[in-house]
Amino acid sequence: MDERRKLTILPVALAIVFIAQLAGLFDGINRAVNSAIPLVDIPLVRAFTFLGDDMPFFAFIVLAIFLDWRERERLSRETFAFVIAAFAGLAVVGLLKFTLGVPRPRPLPVAGAFSSGSFPSGHTFRAALIAAYGSDRWERLKPLFWVYALAITFTRLLLHYHWLSDVLFSLILAPWLYTLVRVTESRWLPVYNAVVERLKLGVLRVE
Repeated sequence: MDERRKLTILPVALAIVFIAQLAGLFDGINRAVNSAIPLVDIPLVRAFTFLGDDMPFFAFIVLAIFLDWRERERLSRETFAFVIAAFAGLAVVGLLKFTLGVPRPRPLPVAGAFSSGSFPSGHTFRAALIAAYGSDRWERLKPLFWVYALAITFTRLLLHYHWLSDVLFSLILAPWLYTLVRVTESRWLPVYNAVVERLKLGVLRVE
């Protein structure tokens, strides 16, 4: 699917899931799926779900920036879009968790104000964003990146930390945000590069 089609289809799908969530249309489906999936709280599942946590996610961002600097001594457009989508998306996820306050099917052992809510899934968002970026930068590894994202998603359901609608929303939100930043870069990137040049921070130029 090309980027322009993604920008048409993904926001529509995102809006449908969001409206259905607010209207309570997912309630029965969520309970049915949660009841059908057995609770599998074992070390292997907990270890794998950790790969969608904040620490591995930010470590991946650092790795992506390091690889750019090693290859070209500046950020690539793909990595810059990834970083922008990451911070914008995490802000959206945190805000929705806090404002909607959807109870989780099974409470987290430890949760703060911005993580106690179930909708949407932060782990799924982070994993899907890595998959969207990785698929763009290393196209031959696209299947591997999406297997990783879907596996993280499934661990959230196995641990009963999320409802189906939580992970579904995040699986759509992440690639949409990344694609949005990439498709619109011709509008904002020249402005960004002009600003960093004017500030004599050419090392921060994005090519």
